Amino acid sequence: MTRPHLGTFRDLHLRKQRRLTAGQLHHRAPTLSPSGRLILHALSSGPESQWLCTDRKGRIARVLQGPVEGHGTIAKDGSIAYGRQVGATCEIWLLSAGDAEPRRLLGGDGRLYRDPAFSHDGRFLAYLADDGESAGPLRLWRYDVSRGSHELLIGSIPNLPGARLGHPVWAPWGDSLFFSAQQDGGSTIYELHLPSGQLSARSPLGYSSPAPIAKGLLLACQHIDEQSQALVLLLHAPVVERTRQLVLLDGKYGAAEPTLAIDKKHQVWVAYTQPGTIRSGEPQRSDLYLALLGKLPKGTVGTKRDSGAHSDDESDEKPDDNGRAGRARSTVADDRPLPIGLDRFAELEHGA
Repeated sequence: MTRPHLGTFRDLHLRKQRRLTAGQLHHRAPTLSPSGRLILHALSSGPESQWLCTDRKGRIARVLQGPVEGHGTIAKDGSIAYGRQVGATCEIWLLSAGDAEPRRLLGGDGRLYRDPAFSHDGRFLAYLADDGESAGPLRLWRYDVSRGSHELLIGSIPNLPGARLGHPVWAPWGDSLFFSAQQDGGSTIYELHLPSGQLSARSPLGYSSPAPIAKGLLLACQHIDEQSQALVLLLHAPVVERTRQLVLLDGKYGAAEPTLAIDKKHQVWVAYTQPGTIRSGEPQRSDLYLALLGKLPKGTVGTKRDSGAHSDDESDEKPDDNGRAGRARSTVADDRPLPIGLDRFAELEHGA
C-alpha cells in the first residue's frame, strides 16, 4: 500500500540555510518577530552581554542593554520585551514601538522575572516569575498588556512538583502555550490549552526549546547526550496517538535553541544556533543560522488578512528558489495561522 502522507512528512527539510554571524563573539537565545523579518538574540554571556535586534541579513537595527537573562520577544507592532539581570534579581524590560528608550515592565520588587513571550496578536505577555521567596520555583504567568493585569497559569506540573519551568512560547493558533519542564534526567515539552486549562506532555524526556508550527506539529531541540543535540520535528497528538519525530539536523551539527515564524507568504522561517569552529586558544561560541522549512503540505499553515495595525512584515522580501529577492505585496498580514488539521500526516502513526 502506498503511503503518500507518510512520505510528505519524511520529505520535510531545512533549505536555504545560511549563517548570519561570525567571529569570536557568542550568539544565543534567538527569537523571530511574528513575520520572521526581525531577529532578537543575545550577544555574549555574563556582565558584558547585550541584546541585538537585526534583520534577516544580520544588519543591526537596535542594541539593548544587558546583562542578558533568559529570552526576549518581539510583538506584532514591533515592541520588544527582554530579560535583564539587575543585581541579584531578573527583570523584564520593554521597548514599545515608536519609543526611543526602553523602560522596566516587570521587576524592582525583589522577585525574579524572565522569559517574556508576546502572544501573536500582542494582547498578552507570558512570562515566568517566582513569589519573592529565596530559591522559590518559577511559575508561569500571563500579563494583559492593555489592562495591566496578571494571571497565574501554572504553579507546578502535577506529579512533578520539583520541575523547573522554562521558555514559554505561544502557539500560532493563539489558545495554547508551550514550555519546557526541567527535571532530573532531562526536560519535557508541555502544552497548556488556555480555554480548558488542560496540560499535555508533547514530547518524551530529553526535549526542549519548543517552537510550534501547527496543531500536532512542533519544532524542538533533542538532547542526545551532554555534548550533542539535534534539531527535530515532532508529530504528536491530536494528529497521532504516539509521538513520532523527524531529524532535520542530527547531533553532529549541535544545533540548538530553535525559533520560528510564519510570514504572510506562508513560509516558515527557522532560526537556531550552532557551535562555531574552535581554533587554538579560542573559547567555544555559537553562531546564528537562518533557514526555511521546506516541503510543508499545502494548507498546513496560513494567515488571515487584517486591516489593523502596522506589521513588521509590511515591506518584506521573499527570496525565490534561485536566491533572488522580489518585493512582496504591501498588504498587512495578521500572522495568525488559520485553524488547520494535519490529517494528511495521520498515516505516520501506522508507518514503520
